Amino acid sequence: MFDHVKCIVSFTTMTCHVYDTTYYKILAIIICDMKFENIKLQQIMWMKLNDIMVKHGFSKLNFKGFMVDHTQTNHNAIRIIYSCGDANVKMVDRK
Repeated sequence: MFDHVKCIVSFTTMTCHVYDTTYYKILAIIICDMKFENIKLQQIMWMKLNDIMVKHGFSKLNFKGFMVDHTQTNHNAIRIIYSCGDANVKMVDRK
């Protein structure tokens, strides 16, 4: 799940949340300030998140699903990085 808020004047702040089954809470795992919603910017954010997760030992990413607002940009960025969301389908090459 991620959302957009206005933390900085003339910027949009995108926050990605996950439900942690250990703590039984929703935790923010990445926060990104952007001048505007853009597919390329969001792709960079998701790729950086993936790189950080791999660096810390989470190489098998298996998100159970995504919850986004109505903006098509959000849906498109997720589809480009994570494909259809099926764990059996390979992710798009990020390089």
